[in-house]
Amino acid sequence: MKGVLQRRRSRRAQRSRRESRRRLVSGGLEPVERLIAGLTVLTAILAAGTAGYVLLGFDLLDALYQTVITVSTVGYGDPEDIGGRYQLFTIVLILLGTGTSLYTIGAVIEMLFEGRLDDHIRRRRMQRSIDSLSGHAVVCGYGQVGRAIAAAMIDAGTDVVLIDSDADVDPGELHLVPGDATHDSTLRNAGLERASSLVVALDSDADNLYVALSARALCPELFIVARANSGDALPKLQQAGADRVINPHQIGGAHMAEAALSQSTAEDGEGSSAP
Repeated sequence: MKGVLQRRRSRRAQRSRRESRRRLVSGGLEPVERLIAGLTVLTAILAAGTAGYVLLGFDLLDALYQTVITVSTVGYGDPEDIGGRYQLFTIVLILLGTGTSLYTIGAVIEMLFEGRLDDHIRRRRMQRSIDSLSGHAVVCGYGQVGRAIAAAMIDAGTDVVLIDSDADVDPGELHLVPGDATHDSTLRNAGLERASSLVVALDSDADNLYVALSARALCPELFIVARANSGDALPKLQQAGADRVINPHQIGGAHMAEAALSQSTAEDGEGSSAP
């Protein structure tokens, strides 16, 4: 088990390094984060500009007014009896304020034209809905097996929260938390502490093992069902804390063999009863 976990940690570290390089190339921030950062810096510049003009002899309202028209590059002319300190401070304020304003406006335009704002609002609404759930089931992995599991649980009247690394997956009317199920934060976003059960149905046995370990550490009383893709993974997943371990390939093969054998038995019976 230790070897599996070490390989899992190594792969996570490699993915983390690749993600860091990707974020560095793309600017390091998502559009919503860029907007928040831009507004924060712009607010700080307005506060600093106002304080600077107060120190230069303006009263508070005039200092705020002068800062706004300077940052916005509107400008209504300079006051009388200005000195070198005023000119230098205004130059710095124009450079910083204009650059920050353009950065923030660019983030707003990117969000509007790429639909990021709607996506952000939709995710926030989804998270609020998940936060209101209790006694639901958390299903990790929305592949073929995960879809079948979720459909059966919905038919049984159980609320389901999905976790999948593909943010573009279409969950229909189901709750979806996009992210890596091996991260504790993703499990918490799915409301694991309030869930009645966890079904781990990822394609990788190492991932399933890691999620089972993390979930058992977070919620000792949680009922955990894990998918095993190989026979070797069965005892390891049980040791990791899974209450039930199921190999869907083995069960599917057994059912298909049973169906074929039943047909053969029926044909043999018909043949022996014939005159």
